[in-house]
Amino acid sequence: MSIWKEIYEYLTYDYYGKRRWRPAAYGLLLTLAVAAGMLLAGGIFALQAPRGARPAPTLPPPTATAVFATVTAAAVRPTATPAPQCPEDPILWKLVEVRPFLDPKTGKSVQLPKPPQRIDPPCVYEALARDFAHTLVPNPDIPAPSAEKTLSVPWFWAPGTEIPQIQLKSGQVREFSAPYDARGRRIDRLFLSYTAVATGDPDFPVLVYIYEDAPQAAWLIGRQAGEEDQWYRLELQGGEVYRFIAPMAYDGKGRRWVRMLYRSPLPPRWSHAVPAGSVESLAQLLGFPLWRRSELLSRFGLNEVFPDTVNPSSLKPELTVILGPNGVERR
Repeated sequence: MSIWKEIYEYLTYDYYGKRRWRPAAYGLLLTLAVAAGMLLAGGIFALQAPRGARPAPTLPPPTATAVFATVTAAAVRPTATPAPQCPEDPILWKLVEVRPFLDPKTGKSVQLPKPPQRIDPPCVYEALARDFAHTLVPNPDIPAPSAEKTLSVPWFWAPGTEIPQIQLKSGQVREFSAPYDARGRRIDRLFLSYTAVATGDPDFPVLVYIYEDAPQAAWLIGRQAGEEDQWYRLELQGGEVYRFIAPMAYDGKGRRWVRMLYRSPLPPRWSHAVPAGSVESLAQLLGFPLWRRSELLSRFGLNEVFPDTVNPSSLKPELTVILGPNGVERR
């Protein structure tokens, strides 16, 4: 990194992807302007002095050390201006439709029948990642949602181009799960925040649907406090990845994201099978970040509660769940 780039980054700060000048930078410009004026005035006085006469004494030209010492006194000592905090009030957010899509392989535009939306500013997603991570493992310190409500919200995964309404309810997460492959190894799920929608409800104004993808899932453990673990056998047909769609709503009063629960009847394709690599391709296509379960838990100081491996021959499944591209069928 060049010294000029270091000076530039020192005198500016990042404001949602753009560099803005710190107030201290104006002190530097003023100091340099004063120094240049002193040099210019000294030169003019020297030229105007009579020949043979001793010119009036002038101040010595400032050295680089003197200039930076002055800048340090003027710019470093005052408190630096921090970058603005991410707004917690959803009134200050915007939902932006993500289009057009460019296929990274072909470079051609891709038109989806039901385009997703993103929240602007994007810093909101850091709080979403934090609160979502806390829904993955039991945590008694998580407060209940500030309101008990049933919401009617758009659902993007019904066949056709129409977007029907489904029912979700607020509540605390009481059951936790983890997928395992056929050899009994726990699968590190991938998460993709796919789309955000406005609910029209003042208590939970914004909803985000998150993909939870488990490649080569063959077993699923369900755990609830005070009860024995339940095991389910998974059979994937028409795809190699088990996908669950997790709804997260923003609690406007609590200023945090909470997990929403599906109400019966369950919506179409709330769980289904998808081709291998589809979530990675989708994240690249849309330019969205992928989260990994282990990374989220580590980032926010949470511990994994499920074993790394199990013995499949010792498991007694409650039932077998067949998942295809169109949803779930139990037997």
